[in-house]
Amino acid sequence: MTMPDTTPTPRDILIEARNLIAPPERWTQRAYARNAQGTAVTPRSPRAVSFCATAALYRAMDHYADPAAQPAALQQACKRARKMLDDTVATLTEGHYTAIPTYNDATNHGCILHTFDIAISDAGGRGAKATA
Repeated sequence: MTMPDTTPTPRDILIEARNLIAPPERWTQRAYARNAQGTAVTPRSPRAVSFCATAALYRAMDHYADPAAQPAALQQACKRARKMLDDTVATLTEGHYTAIPTYNDATNHGCILHTFDIAISDAGGRGAKATA
């Protein structure tokens, strides 16, 4: 994990998170993260092997900086990525769901990846570099 010369965009965070949970066995529901035995663990646990969509965003930040020292600009990019996912969920479900955590637990893996794909596509036009 190395911090790039520039802060990643929300789109970068979305792509990294989507890639993390793309294999079905790397995605989970009703817990932020799980270990190999299926027991819930914290998203940043070294034992975590599967992640919900929200936890995947946090783990994506770890790709860019040490969890103990993540710059404000990186945290802001993650916050914006989460907002993009929430907005996408609200649009896709016509307001039935308004946040990615509840949608993650109510739908299937394919729908979650589709949600990321739409948010990533939409972020292409809104992906200006995050600033502190």
